[in-house]
Amino acid sequence: MRLFIGLPIPAKLASAITRHARTIPLPKARWTTLENIHLTLVFLGEVAEPTLPCIKHELAELIITPFPIRLTTLNTFPRAGVLIAEVDPIPHLLHLQSQIAGSVARCGFSPEDRPYHPHLTLARFHGSLRLTNTQRTLPLSLLHSFTADTINLYRSNITPNGPHYEILAQKKSNQSKEPIMHS
Repeated sequence: MRLFIGLPIPAKLASAITRHARTIPLPKARWTTLENIHLTLVFLGEVAEPTLPCIKHELAELIITPFPIRLTTLNTFPRAGVLIAEVDPIPHLLHLQSQIAGSVARCGFSPEDRPYHPHLTLARFHGSLRLTNTQRTLPLSLLHSFTADTINLYRSNITPNGPHYEILAQKKSNQSKEPIMHS
């Protein structure tokens, strides 16, 4: 099974950022469905079933303190043909990502070679595209934060209509409430 650990994004924000991003003409775009928009913390890849209890245990042992997540700009990974919304890499987010990477290392997962680059994948497209400064700029209505207080272990199920993400385990903060949007 193909697994990753990530933060869910409030439906209202996923909808608003997607609406804005769709104003950018992308060649043969495949848009991420709203329910699949998330912030990946650690990608685990193909995982054997016997490893799942260890991952769930490590996730359950995490201590989560709610913190704000804020989108900053739109951008692309031009060679990969991916449109993203950049996420402010605040110290709390970077620490949480590092903590989770260390936790799953106890289950046999090696840390990523590349530095962590927090983002939301909005679309995949054909060709290479660099955004103009105007296209990169988010409207003020999207430059607010929301409180991240839940971590999900996701399974990626490939379907004819694209991937569908299933939550296999969830860890909420002890101080958790519904995600809060901040101006």
